[in-house]
Amino acid sequence: MPPESRPMTREELVRKLDALFREMPSDADLADWRGRIDTVDELVLALLNIRSVSANEIGRLKKERNIPVYVPKREEEVLNHVMSVNPGPLPDTAIRRLFERIIDETRSLERRNYQEEE
Repeated sequence: MPPESRPMTREELVRKLDALFREMPSDADLADWRGRIDTVDELVLALLNIRSVSANEIGRLKKERNIPVYVPKREEEVLNHVMSVNPGPLPDTAIRRLFERIIDETRSLERRNYQEEE
């Protein structure tokens, strides 16, 4: 597996996150700011994949317990939670849209893996 497609290790994730808090690019260095965004994107991707693994496991448990994939009340709880801990600068409406999309994609993964094989 090429290095760019393997999961980020916990140590790599922590090291990159730590560097983001310690190292701020100078105002004049556009390349460094772009590199910082690339690092943030890698971390977001790693966390989305960790979230997807968790959602996939929930899908397996739902199938075992004959629980539907889509539970509107739980989705609303998740959305309310992320908006309640949002410090900005993105407004809650943007956070809601982003997480609705994340939830939709993880729900699709659950359906593909556990609901459509019957």
